[in-house]
Amino acid sequence: MIFIVGPTCSGKTSTSIELAKKIKGAEIISADSRQVYKYFSVGTAKPAGKWEPLKGKLAFFCEGIAHHLVDFLDPGNYFSAGSFAELASEKAAEIKKRGGTPVFVGGTGLYIDSFINGIAAMPQRDETIREELLKLEKKRGRAYLHKKLEEADPISAKNIHPNNIHRVIRALEIFRITGRPISELHKTDRLSRAGKKEKHSIFGLKLDRAELYEKINKRVEWMLENGMVEETKQILSLGYNLENSPALKSVGYPHVIEFLENRLPFEKMKSLIQQDTRNYAKRQMTWFNRNKDINWVAKEDIWKKL
Repeated sequence: MIFIVGPTCSGKTSTSIELAKKIKGAEIISADSRQVYKYFSVGTAKPAGKWEPLKGKLAFFCEGIAHHLVDFLDPGNYFSAGSFAELASEKAAEIKKRGGTPVFVGGTGLYIDSFINGIAAMPQRDETIREELLKLEKKRGRAYLHKKLEEADPISAKNIHPNNIHRVIRALEIFRITGRPISELHKTDRLSRAGKKEKHSIFGLKLDRAELYEKINKRVEWMLENGMVEETKQILSLGYNLENSPALKSVGYPHVIEFLENRLPFEKMKSLIQQDTRNYAKRQMTWFNRNKDINWVAKEDIWKKL
């Protein structure tokens, strides 16, 4: 199996497609926590493609390459690392049964780690607790909830950004349900994959920070010029909002909503999305830099390393 990782705008999508075209039977499994959602295309840089038959099933095809775990989930649903690990395992097995090679590509480091190393069994969501925590967020703010997480689980608080409210709430919810920090559960209750790990190569796309930030700024401009505002308006018209859709809390969309509600001028919206995306890329790199198995290469060198 091959993994291509890196921060947003580092060229993962184009690189993975180029690589897949060179490997007979290669199919791509997306490890992107935002591209899983239907209707979210422009603002997530989802590869342009369409659903086509594949061995009696449907798959999302882009440039002739089947993509899995893309464009399939209702925006009102939450997609966890555990869900990814389970579905990705199924897709990888199907690809290998067809005689192909799974090529994982994405910037959600938690998904990649969960698939390779396994993930601890977690309790199901408790809507009563979640509702209580969401009300606290509205009343006291995200910083307050993050402070509570620091008190309950300092290790998780260090690894979860205060703005990643879904993960903050999930960590607090699990602590309330089990009485144990989620970091402890991951450490001691991790589902064993010992002896089951398959041979794999992980490549990270190396890019100069200044170049990366320039690409991010230009991509945001492209998104806004090519329908992100209209896309957000359409999603809202379907009944989704920041209260009922985890997908709408993805980078960029909350600021577009502020613009649509006349609470932000266009240029301010653009600069905030650019800033948030740069910060997101920094958090991605912090995560990936902890993984010493990643081979950092220029995208044109991946094929030479295989």
